[in-house]
Amino acid sequence: MSDNSNKEKSIFKKLTAFPYLLVLLALLMPLANVSCSAKDDSKPIAQMTFYQIASGVDLDESVKSSALNQMNRMVKENPKILDHFKTQMPNYPKMEPVHHLYGIVAAIFLAAVFAWIVPLASIVMGLLSMISLWSLLMKLSQIGATLGIPLLKVEGGVGLYCASFLILIGTAMNIATLVRPMVMARRERKKARK
Repeated sequence: MSDNSNKEKSIFKKLTAFPYLLVLLALLMPLANVSCSAKDDSKPIAQMTFYQIASGVDLDESVKSSALNQMNRMVKENPKILDHFKTQMPNYPKMEPVHHLYGIVAAIFLAAVFAWIVPLASIVMGLLSMISLWSLLMKLSQIGATLGIPLLKVEGGVGLYCASFLILIGTAMNIATLVRPMVMARRERKKARK
């Protein structure tokens, strides 16, 4: 293998970490959108980033005023709804911080580091991070469903889709890093036979 080819491989391997590092920025965009499915336009009444969820969300600040007024009116009309909300969120209207979510950030960072050292480990860390992010969305949807507001809908936000896309790009680049030496070795074997 030529020095030029080794240099290209080294540069490509270093670039493989880049999509994973961009995931950390993608998580600054809304990970989840909360909307009212009764409306046809169904614009989000709340949007939460990954970092907001991890550090705790204050619904009084995150929910748009029209929806917040509606929730406060529901609580005034039927105080038992507040008890139901508190079974899901003990400190309602504040969601508890979920500090262990920062483990996902650590896994994404490790995926970037492993891209330089062990591409297979990078693939595993990246895919596990993506699965964890989608599991978080499913958990948020479950919480939304158990609040007892049938028209409330929790969906993935642009940050979740962007992070997933970047993780898949990093995975594809890692696979290319793993496969390329095998392809080059096969070519060398073919040349040697001729």
